[in-house]
Amino acid sequence: MAESDSQTIHRREPRTSQGDSDEVAHIVMKDDQMRGYLTGDPIKALCGKVWVPTRDYEGLPICQKCADERDRIVAGMKRLN
Repeated sequence: MAESDSQTIHRREPRTSQGDSDEVAHIVMKDDQMRGYLTGDPIKALCGKVWVPTRDYEGLPICQKCADERDRIVAGMKRLN
């Protein structure tokens, strides 16, 4: 029997949280968002939620924990200036 040129790629399934991903939009770094869409890799939101983005979340309410963390980061940046 001839040897096959095909390979099996084993992809580790990441542990991602479920739940409110369909109810709110999370805030993530733009590069992470694009990487998640293009590669299927899980991304991490400012609130700590980890998931694989699969759709457009525009129009959904913003996750309050993400908004609070964004505001904290922005306030810290303003203090540095």
